[in-house]
Amino acid sequence: PRPLQSGRVDETVSALPRPAPEILRGLLVTRAVVVSTLLLSALLIQLTFSIWLPLAPIYWLAAAAYSTSLLALATLRSVDPGVNAVIQILGDLAVVTGLVWVSGGPDSGFTFLYLAVVVYATLAFGKGGGLVTAGLASVFYAVLLQLIHSGALHPPRTDELPPRVWTPGQLAGNVVTNVGAFAATALLVSAASEKLRDARLLAERQKAEVARLQALHSSVLASMSSGVVTTDPGGTITFANAPAGELLRRRPEELVGRPLAETGLVPPEPKDAAASPGNELLRFEGNGTPLGPDVYFGVTVTPLRDGEGRTTGRILIFQNLTELKKLEGEVRLKEKLAAVGELAAAIAHEIRNPLASISGSVQVLSATAPPGSSERRLMEIVVQESHRLSSILEDFLKYGRPREQAIEKVDAAAALRDVVTLLVHSDELSPRHEVSLDLEPPSVEIAADPGQLRQVFWNLLRNAVAAMPDGGRLSLEARVDGGAWSLTPTASPIAYGVVGLLVAAAALWLVVRPPVRRVRTAGGASGDVTDPLASWKAMDDGQDPTDSEGERA
Repeated sequence: PRPLQSGRVDETVSALPRPAPEILRGLLVTRAVVVSTLLLSALLIQLTFSIWLPLAPIYWLAAAAYSTSLLALATLRSVDPGVNAVIQILGDLAVVTGLVWVSGGPDSGFTFLYLAVVVYATLAFGKGGGLVTAGLASVFYAVLLQLIHSGALHPPRTDELPPRVWTPGQLAGNVVTNVGAFAATALLVSAASEKLRDARLLAERQKAEVARLQALHSSVLASMSSGVVTTDPGGTITFANAPAGELLRRRPEELVGRPLAETGLVPPEPKDAAASPGNELLRFEGNGTPLGPDVYFGVTVTPLRDGEGRTTGRILIFQNLTELKKLEGEVRLKEKLAAVGELAAAIAHEIRNPLASISGSVQVLSATAPPGSSERRLMEIVVQESHRLSSILEDFLKYGRPREQAIEKVDAAAALRDVVTLLVHSDELSPRHEVSLDLEPPSVEIAADPGQLRQVFWNLLRNAVAAMPDGGRLSLEARVDGGAWSLTPTASPIAYGVVGLLVAAAALWLVVRPPVRRVRTAGGASGDVTDPLASWKAMDDGQDPTDSEGERA
């Protein structure tokens, strides 16, 4: 025959299943317990009943069993677990066969130990390993009976009773019965072990899922901005998440086991109602916590139920509402101030009418007083102060009741020329001031409120003149550049005025910077016009405002 190659041996070893270490250790312990029990039982029987037993072979068998256990224990880490289990199974089959021979062969009552070997072989290697072990046990047992029946091997005598004589048919029946028992044991144990393995895998999966859900539950509770507290029916806290400890400024471990009333989250009056299982949802707001009256909490109380729907306690979810309460107070204050402002505006509007009547009446009376008299001078003072008071009321009403914008097409260049004309002929300018205006193009239409646009121009020019109290030159330059109409006033020689006006000009350029379209001016030349409404509409439609160019006559 061809020698067995080492590569095939390695493949055979690697193909063996790997029994779990706990199975191998359990096999070692079980063997030691069974062998020690049998040895001790034989000694007690011989000493108690004065029956002679062949203890020498039993000692040799016990020594062989212990040796197998020591060898398996010594090679538990160095030898492959499958090879280790095979060595133990073969050694156990040999020891059980010897024990059956010592105890009478076919008359032995220890043939059930074959079943034990088949059982742990099935647990270690599955159904295939159990059936192979059952076959080996059948071969060991059948060979032993054949040797005893042929006279080649005689069992030791235990007493003076003659041994039972077995016919070949009886021996064959005995062998067949035991072989069937071995095979049935292997099949039953393999089926039970598979179910047990499936149940163990299912339990492990469920355990892993429960661990995952617990980790998720803990993560969710720890990540919440709201505090979560659970109580038992008696009002004792059973759980508190980390935000609950932060909001109450206590560690969650300190809250667990304490009465809920100590936290001050729930008022003492509805405590019984909160504990009643009939109330499904309760909400509270208050500042009764030990943190002081300036700290407000909003609390929602819901029932805590088990899997059968029975109420086992309460869940409290709460948040710190201190900042929200402050904002509510500020909103209420602003509402009151707005109401006072509306009332003041109404009063100012009502004052204007009698003030106008007073001013008109005094002007009529002043006409009857002699020119240069003290009476006429006093009446003129009354009229001037009435005008000043009317101007103050007008400014207040503009601030308190700003009118809605009336957007329409406005010639910005013409409006600027009108405002410059008014400024030149007003008392704002002195002979030391000079104003120059450079408009290119001379006509530019934009969509704006005419009154507000003129007011912007007027305020800008007045600020420019105020920046030159000792006189100077105010240069106004209006251009269309890059799709925007811009006005740049320059005051000289005061540097501060130049800087201030340039900043103001930049602000005005931002206000009236729309896309530009071409128009024909009054002189027949075409110029650029601006349309802020077109710019806003283009942006609303998702277009680039600078692309909205067109032509019109």
